[in-house]
Amino acid sequence: MPAEQTTDQLAATTSAGRVDEFYWDTVVFKVENSLFKVPRDRFIAQSEVFSGMFQLVPSDGHESVEGGSDNNPIILEGYKADDFIALLKVLYPGTSEVNGAGDRCTKDEIISVLKLSTIWEMKKIRKYAVYSLSHSFVSGILSPIEKITLAREHRVSKWFIQGLTSLVEDNLKLSLDELEASVGLRTAYRILGIKHEHCSSCRKNVKIPVRGSVFQKSIRDAFEVEINEMVEDERRYDSEVGYDSASQVGDDSEVEYTDASS
Repeated sequence: MPAEQTTDQLAATTSAGRVDEFYWDTVVFKVENSLFKVPRDRFIAQSEVFSGMFQLVPSDGHESVEGGSDNNPIILEGYKADDFIALLKVLYPGTSEVNGAGDRCTKDEIISVLKLSTIWEMKKIRKYAVYSLSHSFVSGILSPIEKITLAREHRVSKWFIQGLTSLVEDNLKLSLDELEASVGLRTAYRILGIKHEHCSSCRKNVKIPVRGSVFQKSIRDAFEVEINEMVEDERRYDSEVGYDSASQVGDDSEVEYTDASS
């Protein structure tokens, strides 16, 4: 009889063992006016901030628990839904991406990932974002101004050095007013000071290579305090970062990419 079959099925289900790897506890987040219900294991594995938070919240799935239902979500105040969606794309890649048919994240999306992964101490996700933005994995490369701005906001010392070097080279030939509007008055004056320091080479129309130690030393001297502070902050996310490695202004081919979501 159907009723007996249903009872048997329920009994079998009750006695079955859970496969932890594929038996997920979910959590509901509210960001701006949007609700998101996702497995919370990735947040625990990737973020020290969320790992600590969830230790205080039982995982019994009861709706009365914060994050247990749409009516009682974990509210992430001060964050943007679009930024959160970009992070979720990296944490939970869809089946189309697994099959190789998915679109890569845009530059703006990866910048959003960098922002949130830095705030929430997602070290592996942050490393993925920095690596992606340092290469041609996203549509559009970072301009020198973007490198300096993002480096200051999210503590990426090598971008800071690279951006300053590009501006000192004068490839863009920006005026003082343009530099001030982009990087601030003090930084603009320091950049122009380094240019003036090497003006003899400029008059001779000699282009100094990007990897040249002349520019690097001048930049390190002029921005020593800021670079050191940036490196110290950066070590929270990557213990291998040091002053010397931050001073390298070449490409990032030595960085190894790994799946950020695993």
